[in-house]
Amino acid sequence: MTDLDRLIATVPTTPRADDLLAEFVPPARFAEKRFDNYTPDPRHPTQQAARERLRALAEALHRRSSDPLRWVRSALGRARTGRGIYLDGGFGVGKTHLLAALWNAAPSPKVYLSFDELVYTLGLLGVERARRVFQGQRLVAVDEWELDDPGNLKLALAWLRGALADGVQVAVTSNTVPDELGRGRFSQKSFAAEIEELSAAFETLRIEGEDYRHRHFEADPGREYFQTAASLSRRARAAGERALWVPFADLLEGLGRVHPIRYAALVELLDGLLVEDVAPVAHLPDALRWVHFVDKLYDAAIPFLASSEVPLGGIFSASFITGSYGKKFSRCLSRMEELLGEADASPEVLPGYVTQL
Repeated sequence: MTDLDRLIATVPTTPRADDLLAEFVPPARFAEKRFDNYTPDPRHPTQQAARERLRALAEALHRRSSDPLRWVRSALGRARTGRGIYLDGGFGVGKTHLLAALWNAAPSPKVYLSFDELVYTLGLLGVERARRVFQGQRLVAVDEWELDDPGNLKLALAWLRGALADGVQVAVTSNTVPDELGRGRFSQKSFAAEIEELSAAFETLRIEGEDYRHRHFEADPGREYFQTAASLSRRARAAGERALWVPFADLLEGLGRVHPIRYAALVELLDGLLVEDVAPVAHLPDALRWVHFVDKLYDAAIPFLASSEVPLGGIFSASFITGSYGKKFSRCLSRMEELLGEADASPEVLPGYVTQL
């Protein structure tokens, strides 16, 4: 059994339902995000407007929580209007920062989770039981709201309908405006009524701007994002005890044996990740698993280094980038660049000893 096998075996297969809410908090990278440390770009006034709207929402949640009768009246009112908050914008404009800031400013009880975690919870508990689990929350914050298939659409809409009727304030982020969710992934015409209802359930805040990481891969083809094989080996020999040194092909194969909902728990076992020979990903399921894994590395701020013979922009084919999951792949490349740059600039983040598979 390899170290990767042992690592995978350590992760619980199915979390206990009673533990779910306690686990739903902002990940390490966003745990300290506040409205005060979000810096709006003056060239894009929608960023400032979104911050002030969410700050006002947090204040309103505190007022409701301090007056039970007001909370009941608010819940009844929201059941009639059915309005959550939907932060729409491209990757890297600070949507997740603002969502985490809202969560940090809001009164308890509250939960913060990804859309994948929400769908997993709905599948694990069923919509009605999940509704009861989330009942009584002041705020449910959902990052990266996406609809990949009709099943996700029906689950998400049924849960959202119940949550809003219960007076739960729902806030989400997405790279796609509500009425375009699912485009290119399933027939929108066949689910026009569901998409219209979902879109009407939200107040949409458009956040414009450039990716704050200024990631333009084609504009900087000469930049060295990856380590050479020799430099990765040197860094690996100085890495920490819980750092993992693994060939890319083996890691992809291992991820295929783990449900993506378990990637966050897998990442929590690592103090660092060093990946050899990153290569173009040919198969869409592997590519989507890699995207989700990188999201969890990024969220947890895990030091990440890699070697490769291809440029960063060459990991995904042009058909992937321009296809229906293109925004996912672009976000992944943006986050990979940030992770690789952080670890490369900070040799001290991987001290000690590393296990090589």
